[in-house]
Amino acid sequence: MNLFNMEKFLAFAFLMVALPSSGMVSGVPSPPSIHPSLLQLSAANSDFALRLYRQIAAQPGTESQNIFFSPLSISAALNMLSLGAQEDTLTQLLQVLGYSSITRNDAVRVGQVFHELLEHVNNLNNGIKTGNSLYVQKGREIREKFLREVKELYNAEITNVDFREQQRTKDKINAYVSNKTEGKIPNILTQPPSQDTVMLLLNYILFRGEWLKPFERRDTYEADFHVDSNTKVKVQMMRKLGRYYRTYAEDLSSDVLLMEYVGNTSLLILLPRPGKLAEVEQKLTVQKFYQLLMSMEIHSVDVHLPKMILKKDYQLKTLLSSMGIRDAFTSSANFSRLSEWPVQVSEVMQRAMLKVDERGTTASASTSMEIIPMSVPLKFECNRPFLLLIADNYIKSVIFAGRVTNPTA
Repeated sequence: MNLFNMEKFLAFAFLMVALPSSGMVSGVPSPPSIHPSLLQLSAANSDFALRLYRQIAAQPGTESQNIFFSPLSISAALNMLSLGAQEDTLTQLLQVLGYSSITRNDAVRVGQVFHELLEHVNNLNNGIKTGNSLYVQKGREIREKFLREVKELYNAEITNVDFREQQRTKDKINAYVSNKTEGKIPNILTQPPSQDTVMLLLNYILFRGEWLKPFERRDTYEADFHVDSNTKVKVQMMRKLGRYYRTYAEDLSSDVLLMEYVGNTSLLILLPRPGKLAEVEQKLTVQKFYQLLMSMEIHSVDVHLPKMILKKDYQLKTLLSSMGIRDAFTSSANFSRLSEWPVQVSEVMQRAMLKVDERGTTASASTSMEIIPMSVPLKFECNRPFLLLIADNYIKSVIFAGRVTNPTA
């Protein structure tokens, strides 16, 4: 990929570095104020999001599990790390993230555009708040240029800690994350960082979404959700009759619906035919994602969507290695722009949470009414496994991705 050619979402990604041992649909153009390089970076990030999703979905034993993660959060952490990388380590990072063909391995140039992306995401009225932090071992020499670039390009807060004081460091990091995520992730570190840790890069994303067209609680009812052909569970099914963008993707065997949040983000739901989920996951590319957005048309739709809370933790080292980020996790790592000491990445982890209810995070006493044409509405009933993507309306960057196989799990 050429870079220059619901309701309550939390995601948190961090890297532990240790010593070796509504303009979204129907072809509506993006606002002219958005630079093409930002749109192309967004395309690369969305491509990375869907490639990583396919890697997660293809893991043995995960066929019946829910998936939810923030590719934007992971990209931010890996982008920060790339500022300290050289040679093959840098090339692999930028290639997997989708940036290498335009940057000539220039992580600073990527950082400059990614800085615009973070500013864009934070400044729009979309309920999203992101941030970065960098914890450095006291007495360990981290190159001044790396620290300056991380601070300037990613607005990272830099803190010196003593990782040898394991419990104290753990408590400090947990308190930071709890504060930044408004108490929604109080204990991100269940175990203290290793005493060998040199640096910890941290990124968090908080999404406080509110439906543009809220559901009414009085319309919520109990229904069956068919996990598979042999298993069903009882769910609280929300219902809303309204005007929504919808399409049917023949090549993906899926009904597709777009539901807007207040601000500039939307939820895209792909509802495959029974038994087609795995096939759709492997076919869903960034090109097909954009084709879906361009093909959607407004319809009267009778929406049925289950209430749910999903919490997922991921250790991504193996997945990222299989995608091509190999050297960073081994003694072959070259982070000489970060430190004169040899360092490598020990793990990439993310914790994410999703909550979907009638109104979203921000309760409202007002009642939303909409005039519906006198025609039979199309029914969109999420009573079986479905995929979801949360994206920015303007630059179409995938911020969250996942699937729901069991809303009660």
